[in-house]
Amino acid sequence: MERLLAWPKQINGSSVGGYLLPKEGGSMPVFVKYANSQYADRFLNPQEMHWFSKNKRSFKSREIEWMAQGQGDADWGATHFIPLFVMRKADAEKLKMYYYVGRDGSCANMRETARDNSGETVRLVEMDLRLTKPLSAELYQHLTGQIDA
Repeated sequence: MERLLAWPKQINGSSVGGYLLPKEGGSMPVFVKYANSQYADRFLNPQEMHWFSKNKRSFKSREIEWMAQGQGDADWGATHFIPLFVMRKADAEKLKMYYYVGRDGSCANMRETARDNSGETVRLVEMDLRLTKPLSAELYQHLTGQIDA
């Protein structure tokens, strides 16, 4: 992963916890366990995913601020490299394999929210991530188990 992202040092995969924005900035891979995520991250269609941040995040959190910088600008994707990796629910127990589904080209509908997490209310941020290219029909169906209408 470090080579793909051009990071200067190796990162322990267990410390990623869904996504990681290193201090060097510029790239933030996002890993989603589809249909098994804590707050129901889900594809809206083959090009968009509704996505939730980690717990205890707000617009003031470093990675959320970074994502919001230049939001809506045509060149947002040039300054924000967010590769999206998705694991099918069926693969979560045995294969533990993520599929690279593409690069996030923009984010929209960003809002702070609160959710119940085992009896505790936690803050987080939700948004829609839009890939630069839609998934193929085959990959979309494989990951979600549904055919796009």
